[in-house]
Amino acid sequence: MDGEWSLARIKVTDGQLVEHILEDVNGVLKLNFDTAASDGFISFELNINMQIYSFSVQFQGDDLRYILSSDELIMGSGDERMTYKVILLTKRDLVLEYYDVTSFQLRKFIFVKQE
Repeated sequence: MDGEWSLARIKVTDGQLVEHILEDVNGVLKLNFDTAASDGFISFELNINMQIYSFSVQFQGDDLRYILSSDELIMGSGDERMTYKVILLTKRDLVLEYYDVTSFQLRKFIFVKQE
């Protein structure tokens, strides 16, 4: 899982169960388990009822952990620590999912390994 991953697409399911699949997205995720550090960001926009909303996610932190028994990836520091469910992990693909409580959104991030 170590290395640099590029964001390929995002799937967002909102509180009304409306699904948004975004392919024009910007983001990167850098994982280094030797130093327990994570870095990167995601930024995206959603068109909801003809209004554009901007969102961003930061991955910076110095307490990177992966819990194998529950397939959970923990990134960030302090109050900014987030837990992501690892849905898929291959040499080339990484899919993370979490629920953003403040936005009422289930977010799935699809990353591709930088070669």
